[in-house]
Amino acid sequence: MDVSLLFIGMAIGLAVTAPLGPVSILVIRNAIRRGFAVAFLVGFGAVAADVLYAAAAAYGVSWVSHLIGAYARPLLLGGGVLLVITGVWLARKRPELSMTGVGEVQTAKLASNILAGFGLTISNPGEFFGFLAIFGAMSGVLRLHEDAARPPTVIAGVALGGIVWWLLLSFLVSRFRARIGGTMLARISRWTGILIAAFGFALLMQALA
Repeated sequence: MDVSLLFIGMAIGLAVTAPLGPVSILVIRNAIRRGFAVAFLVGFGAVAADVLYAAAAAYGVSWVSHLIGAYARPLLLGGGVLLVITGVWLARKRPELSMTGVGEVQTAKLASNILAGFGLTISNPGEFFGFLAIFGAMSGVLRLHEDAARPPTVIAGVALGGIVWWLLLSFLVSRFRARIGGTMLARISRWTGILIAAFGFALLMQALA
């Protein structure tokens, strides 16, 4: 395995994952309200979606590009509606600090939190085109067509970069959540919902433009 290529993939994963977006806000909210494990599961779901998009971009799967291009508007509309509904629900929900135990994280809640991150990421076609743009700009460095081992190495790096970011963010926020009182939690929850809804309206405006 080309270790330098793996690190490049990690850098790409961090570049795509780290900017503030709906998943980041949801991870922060869950880290404060439910703790590290639940927050990381949301981020892990986003990583799964990123890996699918990165794989399609790395292997130059043209039908995926054509499919997303053809259905970009419905995807944007669907993603926008999903974000608006999620944002309004979060803004109106009365939050309570709860120390989530290991048993609670497992079973149905485990799947639901992973699906939340996956759904918010996969419903945004801009994520895929972002990978296409990065891989295209770095084609001279990545040289994905030279060796069959290079695309999976980059994809593994993207996954590792995303996982490292969500681990770090989930840990840091959950580490300091004890300093957050009920009033502050309510404000954070309300603004979390407002910001996620704002991202949703931005997608809707892009779809309708």
